[in-house]
Amino acid sequence: LWWIYGDGYDLNDFVQAHPGGIEAILLGKGRDCTALVESYHPFSVDRVWKLLEKHRLKRTTITTTTNTEFESMTEIRQQEEQQQRGDGGGGGRVPDFFYEILKKRVAKVLRSNGIDPLKDRGASPIRIVYYLMIFILWSYAGYLHCTASIWGSFAFAITGWLMGALGHDAGHFAVSRWAAVNEFGVWAMSFICNPIMWQQQHTYGHHSFTNEFDRDPDLHHFDVILRVHKKFRYETKYRFQSNIFYVLFTYIFVVFGTCFWIPWGVLSEGTLYGIVDWHDKDRPTKFYGMVLHLISYFGIVIAIPILMHESIWKAALAIYLHVATLGITFAIFSQINHLNEISLESDMDSRQESHLVLSEKECYKKRDPRLVHSWAAAQVETSNNFASCSMFWHILSNGLNHQIEHHLFPGLNHGHLHHIAPIVKQTCEEYGLEYKSYDTWFGLMNATLEWYDKLSVDI
Repeated sequence: LWWIYGDGYDLNDFVQAHPGGIEAILLGKGRDCTALVESYHPFSVDRVWKLLEKHRLKRTTITTTTNTEFESMTEIRQQEEQQQRGDGGGGGRVPDFFYEILKKRVAKVLRSNGIDPLKDRGASPIRIVYYLMIFILWSYAGYLHCTASIWGSFAFAITGWLMGALGHDAGHFAVSRWAAVNEFGVWAMSFICNPIMWQQQHTYGHHSFTNEFDRDPDLHHFDVILRVHKKFRYETKYRFQSNIFYVLFTYIFVVFGTCFWIPWGVLSEGTLYGIVDWHDKDRPTKFYGMVLHLISYFGIVIAIPILMHESIWKAALAIYLHVATLGITFAIFSQINHLNEISLESDMDSRQESHLVLSEKECYKKRDPRLVHSWAAAQVETSNNFASCSMFWHILSNGLNHQIEHHLFPGLNHGHLHHIAPIVKQTCEEYGLEYKSYDTWFGLMNATLEWYDKLSVDI
C-alpha cells in the first residue's frame, strides 16, 4: 500500500499507467509518501486527488498486520490534521494552506515566463545543451584518468561533480517528462553517490522529512567524525570540529562514503541507519544495480589507477585527487544548505515543540499559527539559499544555491528555479517566514562552521 495522510491506497493496478514512470511511483510504496505526492504534483493537485480517491481503502479493509505497522504514523498524522483544521478531525487530505498559496503564485510566474508548469517543468533546451557539454568533457576526463593522467583524475572529479546536475535533476524526475530519461539520467551522479541508494536516501528520506532527526538520513552519514545535530551524544572526538582544517579533512571522505561504504552497509543490512528501509531490494534491477555500481566505482576510481600508473605512489595520488576533490566539492555545496542552528531548529518536530515559546516573541506574533504544521513552511526554514543572483555560483553549485525553491518544488528543473525565487521570497515575508538567503557562499559556509564549533563542546 501507499500511505498518504495516514490512509492506505492500493495503487498496484495504476503503477504501469503512472505518467511519471514506474520508479517514481514505486518509491512511495509501503511507506508514508504524503510529501512525495504533494511536492511532485503541485500543479495538478485536483486531478491527482480525484484519481487517488478511487484507490483509497477503508480502514476496515486494511489487514491487521499492515495497520499495526503504520498505527503510530497514522495517529501522528491524525493529530496534525486536527490541529490544522482546528476541529475534531475527519479523514483524507488536509491542504497545506501556505503551500496552496505558493503553488498558485509560482504557477502564475512560470506561465508569465513562457513555462508551462506541467509540460515544461523539465530541462529547457539550453539546459540540455549544458548537460551534453559537460558529458563530453566528463567522458574525455574519464579517458585521461584511465590512461594514467594525474591531471585527468583531477578533471574527472570536477566534471564528475558538474555531471551531478543531470543526476540530481533526474533523481527528482525533473530532466524530462519521459520517465526513461530520468531513470537512466540519475546514474550521471555515480561518482557522487550510489544512484539507487540516492533515491531512497535523498529523494524520499531527506526531502520528505528534512532535518527531522529520526527521519532524515542525511543527518546520520558521518556521525563517526562529525556532530551535526545536538541530539547526537557528545564525545570528546567532536572537539576537533571547531577547526576548519579538520572539517575539510573529514569532507575528503564524503563521496567514498556515499559511493562505497554506506551502500555496502545498505546491501548488508537492507536499511539506511534503520531510518529508511531499502524497500525494493528484492527487485533484481535494484539489487544487482547496487552491486554493479559498487564494483564499477571501485574498479574505475581505485583499480584502474593502480593498474595503469607506473608506480603505486602516482596511483595513490590519482585516487586521492579524485576522491578528495569530489568529496570536498560535494560537501561544501550540499552540507551547508541545511546545517546551521536556525535550520536545524525549524524541522516539523522542532517547530511544533517550540511553538509555545516562539509565539511569545514579537517577531513571531504576526505569523499564522497554521504555519507550525505546514510542511512547506518547514521546507523554507530548514533550507538556505546563497548568491541566488549569480550564474557563476548556480553553475558551480549545480543549482544548489536555490535550495529553498528546490525543496518546495523538487520536480521543477533547477534551471527554472531563479524565475520563482522572487515570488517565493515575497510570499514568505508576507506570512512572516524566515527566508534565509545569504549574499555569498562564504556567508552560508561560515554559518555551518559556527554550528560545528558550537557542537564541538557538550551542549
